[in-house]
Amino acid sequence: MARTFTVFVDLDGTLAVSPISSVIREAYSYIAINSGTNVSEVELHSWRTHIELIKRADPLAFDWDYIYRVVSKFFGVSSGYSIEKRLQELCHLSKLLDNASEVLEELAHTVETLILATNGLIKYQRCVIETLGLDKYFDAIFTPDNRGCLKSCEKFYAVPAECNQRVVVGDNYTFDIYYPKKFGLKAIHVLRSESDPYLKWLGIKRVYEPDAIINSLKHLSVALLKL
Repeated sequence: MARTFTVFVDLDGTLAVSPISSVIREAYSYIAINSGTNVSEVELHSWRTHIELIKRADPLAFDWDYIYRVVSKFFGVSSGYSIEKRLQELCHLSKLLDNASEVLEELAHTVETLILATNGLIKYQRCVIETLGLDKYFDAIFTPDNRGCLKSCEKFYAVPAECNQRVVVGDNYTFDIYYPKKFGLKAIHVLRSESDPYLKWLGIKRVYEPDAIINSLKHLSVALLKL
């Protein structure tokens, strides 16, 4: 494998799973209980807020405490829940997928630059990265708060010009296939699910195909070799 590859690897759903989704649901249940509202209504308002921020590539789209404050205010509930704090309490429940540490160990020695690229803000991702010992494998960690935008903007993937082949690896079609391909990068789809609600909400069609599809990270090195 040529050492001119820069590989951007997604975190959530690709390398690992964390308790963040359950913590967010818990926060919305708190709003529902304290406002006498059905939790599905709270989740829908949250999703709409989330999508409007995504359309602007605004890092606040993945600032779950910000969205919680917006939604709780809408339903007339005073702040009383911290998603960041609750996640810290439960972060030990985070789990690696597909023997990810072994895959990353190999990649770290075979590609020029290995970057952890996530839409999650560092305040939510740091505990996951540290709990699972992932930071030692990466040359850099790209998040919306240090890149200034989401994975849906081209500057998110900006690297020195001498890196002549950029490859994104991830499980979400919208952020790991559609946008990277639109910006001229290669994309490897770690196919965990066919479902992607962002397609409908953002009005995106599957006009780009991934350069490779794998169902486990153990096939990643081979997929890279074939690009």
